[in-house]
Amino acid sequence: MYGDETSYTTTALLLFVLLGIAVATDLRSRRIPNLLLLPALSLALMLHAIDAGMAGLVTAAGGLALGLAMLMPLYAVGGMGAGDVKLLGVIGSFLGPGGAVIAGLATMIAGAVLGIVFLLWQRCWPAPGTQIAQFSSPHNLTAPTPPIFQPAQTGSRKSYIPYAPAIAAGTIVALWYLDFLPRQFPG
Repeated sequence: MYGDETSYTTTALLLFVLLGIAVATDLRSRRIPNLLLLPALSLALMLHAIDAGMAGLVTAAGGLALGLAMLMPLYAVGGMGAGDVKLLGVIGSFLGPGGAVIAGLATMIAGAVLGIVFLLWQRCWPAPGTQIAQFSSPHNLTAPTPPIFQPAQTGSRKSYIPYAPAIAAGTIVALWYLDFLPRQFPG
């Protein structure tokens, strides 16, 4: 969908809606449902086919493959869920191969920042009961763990960091870099 300004605007708006729903569901339920991703993928394929025929489908498929490939190693080692991988793949299907790479790299940077914030949060405000209480020390004050950093399942020791916000940030960077978003606002 690299035809004209209208297709840029359409792509950006569709991605903002997709990302808004994905971030909300990831924060709320810690999942990105296929019921959201499959229609979005179908829409990306359809728009590319309408815009450029078979060449458009090849572009969408290349973006899908690269988007999936960029996060697959993290999924393979248990660092993220399959929904996150599929979300970047769907975004790649909208943006094409070059856009998928830009979105993926920016996502990884945003994810690293999110991970550092999570580690600092755990270091500065450990969960209650993880250290011996010394009532005379003001450094033992603990803050409640934010809901987005709480264990993914009851009884689980592994903390979950929702990755959809990082994917959203990476996608916005890609949209801006690819000139899907205005660099200067009228006024």
